[in-house]
Amino acid sequence: MSNNREKHLSTTALARLLGKESKELFVLLTSSGWIVKVDDHWQLTAKGKFEGGIYVNHPKYGEYIAWPESIRTHAIFSLLPEAPLGATHLGHKTSLPARLINLMLAERGWIQKYLRGWLLTAAGRVLGGQQHESEQSAIPYVTWPETLLDNPEWQYLVAQVKGEHQGATLDGRQLIHAGQRMIANWLYLAGQAYACDYPWSLTDEAVRSDFFVPAARLAIDYWPKQVDAAGLVVQLQRQEFYQQGKQAYLELHDEDLPQMDDILARTLFRQGVAVY
Repeated sequence: MSNNREKHLSTTALARLLGKESKELFVLLTSSGWIVKVDDHWQLTAKGKFEGGIYVNHPKYGEYIAWPESIRTHAIFSLLPEAPLGATHLGHKTSLPARLINLMLAERGWIQKYLRGWLLTAAGRVLGGQQHESEQSAIPYVTWPETLLDNPEWQYLVAQVKGEHQGATLDGRQLIHAGQRMIANWLYLAGQAYACDYPWSLTDEAVRSDFFVPAARLAIDYWPKQVDAAGLVVQLQRQEFYQQGKQAYLELHDEDLPQMDDILARTLFRQGVAVY
């Protein structure tokens, strides 16, 4: 039973919250006797109502079944199959955004970019990838078996993108801080040419940026949590230089790294560069 004032989610939204395919959730709820399809419309059973299901009327979408958000902890959902895994599901498993997951798979040559969406390559098919197409938009997408999670190359790639391998980035640069490696890996996967330790003057190297993205004319600096007095002086010098020269810049700190995908994509877009 649920609190009437609790937030309720459609079955599709609930599946998204659980990191599962919506069709699999509909199958589970049907086989468990929570819902039943009558004349192409889903209806709640007595069991479904007992578990907190309600009907919601939407001015655009009409009537649909909704579930209390707290139901996500119900034991029944442990019966949902893990595979196939889409980019969103792989993202949940690795704590990485879906966009970055697709870029990582493309970097390995397992999928390739289409006009919109992604196409499976021969190398990806060897790993068990399956090609699909959205019924509504015809946009292609790819799903993967659970075995991909145990693939050593995939595991290494995930760790490397997170900056967990000392020194090396995906494109072979040697950077000290994990945060710097994460930024470099993101720029590389997003197809952005960039420079490291960029000097703003060829004759006076007093001010250098950790990264510079020429297509966006954007300077990016990473500042770790612990910055000593000398580091603080450098930070202030860079800020003053950027502001005086009206140079676009972005500072990233450790607390920004979990949202780095959104932050970098949004900042680049504001500078006229779109990342898909």
